[in-house]
Amino acid sequence: MLTPPPPAEADAPEDAPFRRLSPVQPRTMVEQAAEAIVAAAARGAFLPGDRLVEAEIARDLGISRVPVREALRLLESQGIVVSTPYKGMRLMQVTNKGVAELMRVRTALESLALRELVARGGGPARLAGARRASVAYETAARGSDPAAIIAADEAFHGEFCRASGNAVLHGIWLGLARQLSVVWGLGHDVRGKPRIAEEHARILDCLERGDGVAAQAALDVHLAWHVDVDFEQMLRDRRGAGKR
Repeated sequence: MLTPPPPAEADAPEDAPFRRLSPVQPRTMVEQAAEAIVAAAARGAFLPGDRLVEAEIARDLGISRVPVREALRLLESQGIVVSTPYKGMRLMQVTNKGVAELMRVRTALESLALRELVARGGGPARLAGARRASVAYETAARGSDPAAIIAADEAFHGEFCRASGNAVLHGIWLGLARQLSVVWGLGHDVRGKPRIAEEHARILDCLERGDGVAAQAALDVHLAWHVDVDFEQMLRDRRGAGKR
C-alpha cells in the first residue's frame, strides 16, 4: 500500500514549536512510484529506450499523475529516465559502451570501498550488515521475481560500500544503483544465482580473514561478468520476443 502524504503544516496545533522544515517521512509516494518504475524495468515490463507514459503509470499504480510526474523527474536526475523534446520521457538506453563505462565507475568505487574496509579492519562486526544482505540475497534468489532478486543484489553491494565508512563513496554508489538495476534487469539471467551468492560470501570471507589481496581478486571476478555480454543484442532479442 502506498504511504499517504504527510499532513499539511496548517494542521499543527497553534502552540506547536515553529519548524523551518516539514518532518521527513520514511518513504514518500514519489519515492514509492520511482521504486515501482525501476522494479518494472527490472522485470522487463519496461525495456531500455521505452517511452514512459505518465498517465498510464499513474493508472497502473492507482495514484494521481502528480507523484508520478515527480518520480519521473527524480529518476531523470539519477540518469534512469531521459527526457527528449517532442518524445517525452523514456527509460535510459543500454549500450555496450555505456555499460562498460558504468561498470568501470562501479568497479572503481567498490574497489575503493574494499581498500578502505581493509584499512579499517574488515572484521565480522563491521561486515555484519553486508553479511545479512548476502543471506537476504540467497533467500531472494530462490524466488522467481527478478525485481526482488536485483534489489537484494543491489542491497548487498550498497551495504558493502556503506561498511567502508566512507559516506561520500556510499552516496555516489547509491546514485549509480538504479542505473545498475536497469542493466541487471536486462542481463539478470546471464549468471546462475547460486554462483552470485557464492561470490558474495567469498568476498566477505576474505575480508573477515583480513586478506585484502584475495578479497580484491574475488571482487574482480564478481564484477567482470558483463565483459563478454552483448547487451545490445540482448535488447534486440527481448524486443523481438515481445512482438511474437
